[in-house]
Amino acid sequence: MVQLPRWGSPLLRKWSVLLSGLVLSLVITACQVQPVKQPESAPSPAAAQAANRSASSGAVLRYDTVHHPVLARRGMVVSQNELASQVGREILEAGGNAVDAAIATGFALAVTLPRAGNIGGSGFMLIHMAEESKTIALDFRSAAPAAAELSHFKDVNGEIDWFTMSFGPKAPGVPGTVAGFHEAWSRYGTLPWSRLLQPAIKLAVDGIVVSDDLAFALTEARQVMSQYPSSIAAYMGVDGKAPKSGSVLKQADLAWSMKEIAEHGAAAFYNGSIAEKIVAFMQASDGYISADDLQSYKVRERLPISTTFNDHTVTTMPPVSGGGIAILQMLNVLSEFPMETYGAGGAESLHVIAETMKRVAANRRVNIGDPDYVRVPTETMIGKRVAQAIASDIDLLKSTPVDMLEPMDVSPYESPETTHYSVVDGEGNAVATTYTLGYSFGSGLVIPGTGILMDNQLRNFSHRVLDHANVMQAGKRMVSTMSPTLVFDSEGDLFLVTGSPGGGRIPNIVTQVIINTVQYGMNIAEATHAPRIHQQWRTPELGVEPGVSPDTIRLLRLRGHDVVEHQTMGSTQSVMIKDGYLYAAADPRRPGAAAVGID
Repeated sequence: MVQLPRWGSPLLRKWSVLLSGLVLSLVITACQVQPVKQPESAPSPAAAQAANRSASSGAVLRYDTVHHPVLARRGMVVSQNELASQVGREILEAGGNAVDAAIATGFALAVTLPRAGNIGGSGFMLIHMAEESKTIALDFRSAAPAAAELSHFKDVNGEIDWFTMSFGPKAPGVPGTVAGFHEAWSRYGTLPWSRLLQPAIKLAVDGIVVSDDLAFALTEARQVMSQYPSSIAAYMGVDGKAPKSGSVLKQADLAWSMKEIAEHGAAAFYNGSIAEKIVAFMQASDGYISADDLQSYKVRERLPISTTFNDHTVTTMPPVSGGGIAILQMLNVLSEFPMETYGAGGAESLHVIAETMKRVAANRRVNIGDPDYVRVPTETMIGKRVAQAIASDIDLLKSTPVDMLEPMDVSPYESPETTHYSVVDGEGNAVATTYTLGYSFGSGLVIPGTGILMDNQLRNFSHRVLDHANVMQAGKRMVSTMSPTLVFDSEGDLFLVTGSPGGGRIPNIVTQVIINTVQYGMNIAEATHAPRIHQQWRTPELGVEPGVSPDTIRLLRLRGHDVVEHQTMGSTQSVMIKDGYLYAAADPRRPGAAAVGID
């Protein structure tokens, strides 16, 4: 069999162009379509309207898309919960900036979206301040308690006890959310700190109406929560069962915690009344988090990482996020292909994207860890030479089996349940925040008297390879795929604020939103609603969402892809800035998400 040249070959590039032209000529000839005579000049708007009226028995409005974003001029908040989005808008209307609104939205999500919104978890925040033309990255990722060791999570046979690592008092890392929010406010906030917590406190005291989605999620979580009386008291009814849809869920203990934080700032959580309750419970339950762990926790400011894609600058989180590196590496690889000639959502485009995904997924499994503990070759991994090497390994005509792929040695080239929300204010300031409890409802453990669900992020360290960059160490932050991302246009103006939950799928989800907007010119609603794909490294399946064309699936299978229809992927909450307007799209893949703006 003749071995066809790969994409990097000039011969194949030339052949692809000639073949495309030949196919197009054959299609035109076969169809025998007569060209439509075009007017010598475009009609005036009035003439066009008159023509439309005369051609129709009634007034018919015509639009160029079936997907319409929410439009505003003076501010936008988009999150996975409508009540939380409304809280953010309230803060903007009260004169707060994007940072103020982002903090208020985050605290509100801890009440309205308890399976992911949190003050007992951690995350990342990208902040862009328009007047300074400055973007900073705040890392408030959970850290390993000093007493936690991998050996503690192994059974008598040396196997990892995943249940203990996932649920209960041994599973949480030292939370970073409250410290991260307070750090953002101390630098850029404009309203009083306590004002930002008042809406969340009110929601916790007055209660929220339980949606169908929340009732279902709590029913699913009940089995784990039932092991901890404090969790049952916080989220279940007096009968110990999950609340029904339409009932009211009040969270008095969580309201108390937020009042303490409102009055005393982050100190309440790390060195005050809340810290005392956390430590007391951990000591009584043989958990790991100590007073020293809480008091020593620090937010890290990181230097954002960027690359160019189709004349746009994409800026995202650096390590300890592995997702940011993956996004930039994928975009760099795709820049080596003529993506503009492939139809959006077509087999050619999805084939190249899937082949890129699997190779980048392999690469992000190595080299990445907490940069305070290990050296991460970030610049090399997002460099163009590495991208070119990856691109040259992609065959345009067939899929490479995953068992033939290995993580790339970059040294020769050197010179989990989560939620995302986006905020843009009228001055052009923007905040992209992704934070998490890990699993849905985290460890399932509520600290008694606080209403605070704790995360289960110790499971996110690498546990099988003992010399891995992401191995557990005291105070170390575990790698995450969370990737809040900003995109700037060719003039340097902010164009897109985006991010998503989705665990290991996050980099692929965010990358597809960027491709859809920057490469294929979709509006943000179209880009959000478009069906997504996901390819991992260790498993052969190419997951596709419902909505991918059966013809496209057939062509992908002919190229050797093992296509499997998956459930929906991610929940992007995005804002596009264009022509003086803010366009937002809340992802319909998760119930209750909403974009709200200020005109």
